[in-house]
Amino acid sequence: MQESVCRQIVTVKMKQGLHLRPISEIVRIARDYTCDFKISNGDQTGNAKEVYDLLELRALPETQLVLEANGDDASKMMEEIVQFFDSGYKKFEELTDLSE
Repeated sequence: MQESVCRQIVTVKMKQGLHLRPISEIVRIARDYTCDFKISNGDQTGNAKEVYDLLELRALPETQLVLEANGDDASKMMEEIVQFFDSGYKKFEELTDLSE
């Protein structure tokens, strides 16, 4: 099977930015795939299968991130990750919204 390389730009839509909970979900998704996966915020790049790498990106709301995956299942993984970012990570945002 031929390896594929996927590159996508996404915007952080989470109200609190890319904090530990969504980062943990990204890592969980990424580890389900064999491809290499990196996320960049400007000059800072992290391995998307490592929590601490992603915490160092310091991605605030409305930050644009570059996603890059390389491997046999890269396109499938990228589709799932892009959907995650497009959703704004509503699943946990609702659980942590204490303002109501």
